[in-house]
Amino acid sequence: MGINLKGLTWDHPRGYAPLLAGIPEYEAQHREITIQWDRRTLREFGEAPIEQYLDRYDLLIVDHPFVGFAAAHDALVDLAPFINEAEKLRFAADSVGPSWQSYWYGTGLWAFPIDAATQVASYRPDLLRALSPTVPDTLNDVLELGEKARRAGKYIVVPACPTDAISLFFTLSANLGHPIHEDAEVFVNDSVAAEVLDRLHALIELSHPRSVEWNPIQVYDFMIGASEAVYCPYGFGYSNYSRVGNPVRLKFTNAPAAGNRGCAGTMLGGTGVAVSKLSSHPSEAIAYAKWLVSPEHQRGTYFRDGGQPASLTAWTDSSVNAMADGFFSGTLQTLQTAYLRPRFDGFVRFFEAAGIEINRCLRGELDDAALIRWLNDRYAMQRGAARRIA
Repeated sequence: MGINLKGLTWDHPRGYAPLLAGIPEYEAQHREITIQWDRRTLREFGEAPIEQYLDRYDLLIVDHPFVGFAAAHDALVDLAPFINEAEKLRFAADSVGPSWQSYWYGTGLWAFPIDAATQVASYRPDLLRALSPTVPDTLNDVLELGEKARRAGKYIVVPACPTDAISLFFTLSANLGHPIHEDAEVFVNDSVAAEVLDRLHALIELSHPRSVEWNPIQVYDFMIGASEAVYCPYGFGYSNYSRVGNPVRLKFTNAPAAGNRGCAGTMLGGTGVAVSKLSSHPSEAIAYAKWLVSPEHQRGTYFRDGGQPASLTAWTDSSVNAMADGFFSGTLQTLQTAYLRPRFDGFVRFFEAAGIEINRCLRGELDDAALIRWLNDRYAMQRGAARRIA
């Protein structure tokens, strides 16, 4: 009797298309196995508890902040015992930035990195040329561009819906030299928070009015669908929008510097492929997961069919880079120096709630001092709860 592996991914072509495209290839090599991938929304991917899917799926595409929960609640297979030392070294050497590191928590490995992303800059070359001979290097340059764009009837734009608002806060904190660490007793001190919020308010004031409503996909769709938005300073990169053959495409580049650290410190995103602890076929699921993240597959079918690899081999492949109009070479430095946010059990709940409050502040519905108090109080509560459980 055959083995059916069921997986759950996120509902965007970058999330599902490369997985579906690879099914015939893998099934041809493993005649006893059939594979099915279902989808969940981007919001469910970022926020829905993974435990509700464990008895229905063998494989889950997850975000690395879930690893703290996985380690504490025995939800996912610890993959560490299933890779040897040589494989560990290969994974580490082939990692884009801290992607490989991000799925290790405690003593366990809770997913293999399959997709790499962080907040990078993007722009419409045709529109930017009319306003500036160069791409902004610093946040001050961005603000100057924003003022020029306004005078020309255009906008800069930045995704700042709740999820991206908290991501911006983490990015600017780290880029300014004050990254928020896993073991921080205080989430952020008042002076750092004030500096971050000053810069965020300045950015939002010059950005398209709907920035506070939009996620990166909505921003990029707007940038290619109209001629109003010239430049985006910080948004999780999507190579789908830079592919050769798109009638209108975006150019992606390293993030601008808010402080004196260049592009370093943008918050790491991306995804990993995990195996459910309740899978009836864990050995087969692990073998398939290893194949999905192999350099050969990542720079081949996975990329060609819309995926954004987590393999450094793929990111530095000249043909892959050419097909994405320089996306990978243009943003690699930012990925290599990305910031890894906390991942303790309970962090995801803090992240969701903090995003809502920061977004309210950017909309003018909550003052800065009240937000800073809320962030520190809520973080202390969530961190304390995690320690009590541990």
